[in-house]
Amino acid sequence: MSRRIPLAVILALGLLASACGSQRTEPVLLSDDFSETGSGWEQIENETGSANYVDGSFHILLNHPNDYLLSNYGQPFDGDVSVEVDARKIEGTNDNYFGVVCRYQDADNFYMLLITSRGRSAIGMMRDGEFGLISPGLEPLEMEGIKLDSATNHIRADCVGDQLTLYANGKQVSLAYDSSFVGGLVGLVAANGQIASKLDIRFDDFRVYQP
Repeated sequence: MSRRIPLAVILALGLLASACGSQRTEPVLLSDDFSETGSGWEQIENETGSANYVDGSFHILLNHPNDYLLSNYGQPFDGDVSVEVDARKIEGTNDNYFGVVCRYQDADNFYMLLITSRGRSAIGMMRDGEFGLISPGLEPLEMEGIKLDSATNHIRADCVGDQLTLYANGKQVSLAYDSSFVGGLVGLVAANGQIASKLDIRFDDFRVYQP
């Protein structure tokens, strides 16, 4: 005897299967919810601002416009990485940038994959101390999928081979190609625009996967 399954049940099962399918299966190289203040992140306190553990999250605070600050995790990763983190603005205007650092060699050589509270995205590279954008248009582009203002954004940055891919809340928002750096440290970064004074970005639930 056949049984009819109510449509509501079918839809619920479909949503559950979709949610289960969205879980990543790659090996986790690092997972940090910032509940332990000695988990390995660089802590900074200077004229530019600060980078510290605060109430179970990691915050980057900037004091001045046209400035940036980044904090790296102390362990380097030799190969490709996929980095995920939740981030939101606590204080400041929407004239900002924040996101993930990968393949950090030293203070003059690394990649930054960034979104803004205005809904824009960009991928940049610091090479020999000179910063430049390498994503399409060579300027921040407004992209659907990025949550505005003080909303929490789930950021994912895939640094695989010569391809750098940036996602916000599950949607690809930028892509760039460069083979200058292989391996290195991963980190978090925030930058102020021209009109901002103070900026406070909070990060939580940081993970590094082996893609």
